[in-house]
Amino acid sequence: MNKNLVVILFLLVVAILIAAVVYYQKEYTPKYEWGESYSKDNSQPYGMKLFYTIIKKQNKIIKLIKDESYQELDTNKTNSNFIMMADNLNLDSAEASIILKYVEKGNNAFICSNVAPLELSRTFVPATDSIDGYEEYYDSIISVHFGKTNVPYHQKLKFHYQNLKDTIKNNWCGYRWNYFFDTLTYYDFKAISTIDDTIVNSYYIQHGKGKLIFHCNPVLFTNYNILQKDGFVHVNNMLSYLKNGPIYWDDPTADNEYTGKSAQGNPLKFLFSDYRLRWGWYLFIITIFLYLIFRSKREQRIIPILPKNQNTSIEYTKAIGTLYYQKGGHNNIASEMYILFLSDVRSRYNIFTDMEEKDLITEISIRSGIKALVIADLFNQFNTIKSNPNTNSKELIELHNSIENYHKNRK
Repeated sequence: MNKNLVVILFLLVVAILIAAVVYYQKEYTPKYEWGESYSKDNSQPYGMKLFYTIIKKQNKIIKLIKDESYQELDTNKTNSNFIMMADNLNLDSAEASIILKYVEKGNNAFICSNVAPLELSRTFVPATDSIDGYEEYYDSIISVHFGKTNVPYHQKLKFHYQNLKDTIKNNWCGYRWNYFFDTLTYYDFKAISTIDDTIVNSYYIQHGKGKLIFHCNPVLFTNYNILQKDGFVHVNNMLSYLKNGPIYWDDPTADNEYTGKSAQGNPLKFLFSDYRLRWGWYLFIITIFLYLIFRSKREQRIIPILPKNQNTSIEYTKAIGTLYYQKGGHNNIASEMYILFLSDVRSRYNIFTDMEEKDLITEISIRSGIKALVIADLFNQFNTIKSNPNTNSKELIELHNSIENYHKNRK
């Protein structure tokens, strides 16, 4: 087939694929993305833009916290609030200490996460008591009840978990009812709201002059749930626990949009922010892959296979050894064995072998774990055979056996 015709057909196939993907994306891509996100700028159903807007309108001063260590929290300030919205709560002891010091001065911390705040809770529960009872309640429709707590509205609030056009089941987090009221309330944990009278959904702890306020389901503060019938009532009840002062907002946009820990300035983050750019990237990768399949055929001559290199050092050693043995040069063989022995000592134990023989024997004995008398006997054999031109083969064999015994027993 003509080479130009192949190229034309290849480009035509690629163009058809691009047109098909663009058409599919335009016709079938959902308008909204239903993945949970806790970015203040996300306007998708499970983003936080609407909640952040409510906070911003109620408070003139909002300071964004972008440092993961929370060093930006002013622990000398009073009557302020710290708000954290995150899927995963990865606080270490140092970060928890800063938050606790901040609250103790007379500020409130509102922490909303699907994960139990163990680093903070351990401060109030003795080490003899384990903090457990945190579990997931699996259902699609739930009822949130604030009971007799000090909130503006006390009616039961209804919520459901939506995905595309369907109401589906979701894992709602919280502490088991019995565990919370039998154990945690003993350490001054106060319940704020419950889900279906089964798990405690939100609670607070008094610490110093301030409060630590915890909520176990940040999804209830997302755009979709705030716009529901009872969404604003729920937000209003929770915000009634905040102080009137300025707000420190833990900004997840400084980190990964979905987990709270990040990559600002990442080019791929911009590419994947829009489905058209995202699929343009996918098509680019597919095109490169197809090019590699059809155009990566070898076009240079085949390199001939060369015979494998042979190691002749063993044959050479055998030939030299035979020559020495036939000529009766046993003392020469002993000299070579002595050189090899010292070389092994240098490489294995990192010992300088040019020291006095007595010191060398002591050093080898310490490093190898073999008695100094055995090493001294080996050196005597070396010296005797090397200095005697009439050495017989029996003495050489005994020297060889002594060296083998040394190798078998050394460290």
